[in-house]
Amino acid sequence: MGLDDEVAEAWRPATPPARLRELAARAPGPARIVASRIGLPAELAEELADRAIAGGPDWFGVLRALAAHPATSSERLAEFAAHPEESVRRVAAVHRATPKAAIKTLARDGSAAVRRALAGREKLPRKVAALLVADASAEVRLALVRRVGARPEHLRALATDPDVRVRRVVAALGHAGDADLTDPDPGVRRTAVDKRPAAELAPWLDTLARDPDSRVRELIAQPYHNRTPAVLARLAADVEPSVRAAAAANAFTPVQQLTELAGDPSLAVLVAISENTTAPPEALARLVDTIAESFGDGESLALGQQEDVQRLVYEALQHPATPPESLRTLHALDLWPYFHPGNAMAQPNWPPDLLVEFGLSYCASTVSGKAERKSLAAIDEARHTEPLGDVLAAMVRGPIHYLRRAVTNRHTPPEALAEFVRDPARAEDTSHLDAIATNLATPVEVLLAWAEAGVRHHDMLKNPALPEPVLAAITECPDTSYAAEAHWLLEVRALRAGTETPC
Repeated sequence: MGLDDEVAEAWRPATPPARLRELAARAPGPARIVASRIGLPAELAEELADRAIAGGPDWFGVLRALAAHPATSSERLAEFAAHPEESVRRVAAVHRATPKAAIKTLARDGSAAVRRALAGREKLPRKVAALLVADASAEVRLALVRRVGARPEHLRALATDPDVRVRRVVAALGHAGDADLTDPDPGVRRTAVDKRPAAELAPWLDTLARDPDSRVRELIAQPYHNRTPAVLARLAADVEPSVRAAAAANAFTPVQQLTELAGDPSLAVLVAISENTTAPPEALARLVDTIAESFGDGESLALGQQEDVQRLVYEALQHPATPPESLRTLHALDLWPYFHPGNAMAQPNWPPDLLVEFGLSYCASTVSGKAERKSLAAIDEARHTEPLGDVLAAMVRGPIHYLRRAVTNRHTPPEALAEFVRDPARAEDTSHLDAIATNLATPVEVLLAWAEAGVRHHDMLKNPALPEPVLAAITECPDTSYAAEAHWLLEVRALRAGTETPC
C-alpha cells in the first residue's frame, strides 16, 4: 500500500481505531491526518501527543493538528502552549480550552506571531487584553482592535496608537472619543467624520471645514454631517470642485451660495445643484443660463461630458422649482436627445402653451375612437381661443389618458385638480393622483387630507410648495423616514425664512 492509499484510509470515516493506530505509527503524514479526525478516541490522541512530542520537527504538524482539535484536553493544551516550536504555541493560543494560566504566559511570549494569534482569539481574559494593549508589536495591537469582542476601554486606550492602522480601526468602531477628529492621518479623520452625525460634529465644524484634506472637507459639506449655513457658505467657496459639489447638494446651504454655485465652472457642481430638491427658483434659473452659455452650442463638450450634461439637463427639466421660462430657454436650445416631448407631460413647470403643443403632437397619431378624436380636435381648437388654464383643465377632464398627465403641471387650475381627486372614477388612477401630490397648484385641503390619512407622503415631499401644515402632519407619520424628511424640510424653511428668501 502506497502513502496516498494510507492517507486516504486515514481520512475514511469507517476506518477502525486499531487500523488508525497502525497508520499513525507509520509516519508523520498519516499521523497528522489521524490527529485531525473528528471523533478521535481520547486514548489514541494521548498516544499521538506523546509520540509527536518525542518525535522532533517532523512531527510538529501532528502537534499543531492536536492543538487545534476540539477534543484536546486543557492539560495537553497547557503543554502545547509551552512547546518550544512557535507554530505549536500559536495554534494553542487560540484554542477555547487552553487554560487561563497558559494564556497569561502566552501574552508574554517572545514571538509576536504567537501574541498576535492570542490577541485575536474568541475569548480573551480582560487582564490579558490589557497587557496586549501595550504590546510592542503593532500587529498584535491591530489584531486586538479587530476582535469582535474588543472592549471599549481597550479601544479607547489605542485611539492614539503610534500605528495608523490601529487608529483607523478604532475610529471606524467609534471608540476614539474626539482624538480621531484631530488625528495627523487624513484617513483617520475621514473615518471619524464619516461616522458622526451633524449634532456630534457641530463643535468641530469650523476646524474641519479648514481641514487640509479635501475629502474631509467634502464629507463636512454633506447634509448628514453639517446643517450649519455659515459653515456651508464657506465650503461653497472651496477651491476643490468636489467640496463645492457637496455643498451644492446640501439643503442647508444658503440660497445666495446655491445661486452662485449655479454658475460654477465645474459640471459636477452644476449637476449637484440640479439634484438638490430644495434649490430655489433663482438658483435653477441661473443654472439654465449656465447650461445655455456653456453647452448650448453642443460643441463645447469635453470628451466624456456628454452623459453628465444629459443628466444635468434632464434634472433641470424635472426639477419642481425650475422657472417655466427657463424651460422655454432649454427647449429653444434644441436639446435632442436630452429632450423628448413624450416626457414633457410628466415635468411640472413647462409653460402651458408648450405643454399643450407637446401633448397634442405626441398623441395625435395614437388616439382611437370617436370620443378621443373629438376631444383632441376640441383641445386643438381651444388652445387658439381659450385661456390656456381652461385648456389644461379640459385635458385633465378628457378621455385621452396621456393628456390627463397635465395634472402634473403647475399651470393646471387647482379646481380641476381637486375635481380629479374627488371623482370616484379616478380612485384607482394611482399615477395621476401621485402626480397631483407633487403639483405646486394642488389645493392645501387635498394635500392635508392625504397627509392625515397617511398616503402619498413620498410624492408630496417632492412638492417644494408643500404647505407647512401638511409637512407638520407628515412629521406625525409612523414611517420614520418620511417624518424625518418632513422635519428637515421644516428646518430648512425656518432657516431660510429667518435669513433669506423662503423655500
